[in-house]
Amino acid sequence: MILIRLAGLFFAFVQITLFLRLLLPFVEVPKALAEYVPTLMEVTDVWLSPVVAVVERFELGDLAQGAVGIGESLVEGPEAFEPIVLVAMVAWALLAMFVLFVLRLIFRPAR
Repeated sequence: MILIRLAGLFFAFVQITLFLRLLLPFVEVPKALAEYVPTLMEVTDVWLSPVVAVVERFELGDLAQGAVGIGESLVEGPEAFEPIVLVAMVAWALLAMFVLFVLRLIFRPAR
């Protein structure tokens, strides 16, 4: 079904953008791509916000310190490793597995 494929593409996009954010502190961004870093940060802030809300709610450590706040006027790339990004990647992967499992059960072809 097309819905299952679209959901899979959405979750792949989330994982790829989070992975790019995870790599930012370790690589030097070329000048030609530097204008895309603020957009990447804004998009990944949206993906991080549910995880940051849970982490801050339950005070699971200082994982949320490195996250850039949503709605800031000046967005820069992270300068240090952000463990909250790894936590978000695992959380989104678990959500993707559940959603895709349910969609496959719902739209399973009749035999």
